[in-house]
Order: sequence, then structure tokens, then C-alpha cells
Amino acid sequence: MTIQNYGTFGFLNPGQLPDEPLLLLDFGIEKRQAEPYDFNNNDRDYDGYLFQYTFQGRGIFERDGISSPLLPGTAFFSLIPEKSRYYLPEEEPDNCWEYFYVHFQGPAALPFFRKIRDSFGYLLSLPSDSVPVQMWLNLHEDMGKGRQLRRYEGGELVYRFLSSLLRTLESPSMPGLSACVEDSILYMKEHFSEHFSIEELAGLKGLSSAYFTRLFTRETGQAPLSYLTDLRLTHALSLLLNTSLSVEAIARACGFSCGNYFCKVFRRASGCSPAEYRRRYGG
Repeated sequence: MTIQNYGTFGFLNPGQLPDEPLLLLDFGIEKRQAEPYDFNNNDRDYDGYLFQYTFQGRGIFERDGISSPLLPGTAFFSLIPEKSRYYLPEEEPDNCWEYFYVHFQGPAALPFFRKIRDSFGYLLSLPSDSVPVQMWLNLHEDMGKGRQLRRYEGGELVYRFLSSLLRTLESPSMPGLSACVEDSILYMKEHFSEHFSIEELAGLKGLSSAYFTRLFTRETGQAPLSYLTDLRLTHALSLLLNTSLSVEAIARACGFSCGNYFCKVFRRASGCSPAEYRRRYGG
């Protein structure tokens, strides 16, 4: 990946809520070459979190006495303060380390951080075209053109980042889908309002349900029934918020067998009934 622009942007966050759940402090795209660049995360002058992702070149991350290279596509995610260190190797004068970083604070980040650390460790691998990487590249470009963040938008961006980061790590996208899976996704999108089973969908492709489920899950990171249910629920949300259709009518329009089953699935996904959701958010 070729980086066109470098620079950092900081945010003062004036007039925020007390005990703000998430605060964006600063982020930027930088390159380091043949210069002193060495930080100990136990000696930083602020607390919070640091995420840093390598585009080109090589850095080093140290923790628990282990040194690991920060190669393209690799990131570290640190709680500050903690006993870890990252630096540009001095013995490699031709090495140009290009990366983006983001600093943020807030108690709402801790559950994400713990889940990511417990499940994936200190170093993370992400494609450069993944959502959590691209959102900061796009924001950096917009900020360079004069964009200003609105009040509370920094915290919103951090939440989106953490959500997309965890989602990407848990369900990494495969390089391309097989024709069978791609066709099945298209069929689901076009026919989700109809009542059909995964067994029937697999049969359309001449496959057993078990094999089709394994194939679909391996390539998308999500079981086919879960994918289909998410499509149906997404459409149901739109109908709940934008129409006066009854719950039974919405269930039928979205491919659920009956209103009772729709309510059961909806409550499991959202924590409330469709009627309660409509009352809360329907305006």
C-alpha cells in the first residue's frame, strides 16, 4: 500500500459529557526512517489505549521479554500504562516504517480490549483493505481536506472502530468466495422474504446441508442460517420503524414462518420484543 499523506490530528473534546464512555485523543499516519523512535508504554504521560498498524517497513514490539517484528499487515493493541515497548530498529538505516496509530480513552473500550487480548493476543493481523483500517485512512484524508469532527463524533468513531476490529478478527474474510457461496448469498438477498430452509438452499446447489453449511461458514465466517436470519431481521427493523404493519405481517414479509417465531428470534437478537423496539425507537 502506498501512503500519499502523513500527519497527525489531535482533539480537545471540549464540553463533553462527564465520564465520557469513549474519547478520541489523536490519530495519524507517520513514517520513520534512520531516526530515534522508541517508546515504553509504561512511561507514557497519559492513560488509555494505543492501536498501531504497519503499512510498510518494519518496527519491533516487545512484551514479556519477547521481541516481535511489526511487519506490513500487523498491529499491536496496548493498554497504557503497561510494560511493553515499540521502536524503530536502529541497525536498519534503509528501513522506512510507515504506520497509522490511534489513541483513545474511556471505560467502554475495556470489554473490547479484554476480548481481543484474550482471544488474539498482543499482535494482530489485518488486511489493509479491512474496515477497521480503511475507516482511519478515509478519515485522515477527509481531515486533511478540512473536515472537523462534530461533538461526540470522536467517541462514535472509536466505538465503530472497536466493533469492526473485533468483528474482522473473529470472522476474517477469505480472499474471494466460491461460486456456490456467492450464488447462495445472492439467492438469500433476493428471496429472504420467502419461506425456505437451508436444506432446500443446499439442494439447489446439489449439496448436502452439512457440507454446504461447512463451506459457507468457512468462506464467510458465519453459518448460512445465521446469515439468512440477519438479512430477515435487518428488513424487519426497517418495517418496524417505517411502517404501521402488524408484527404478524412483518414476520410474513420477512420470511419468518409466523409472528410467534419472529418474536422469539427478534427478542434473542435484540433483548426486547418487536413491539417494544417499535415503541422505543419508532418515533
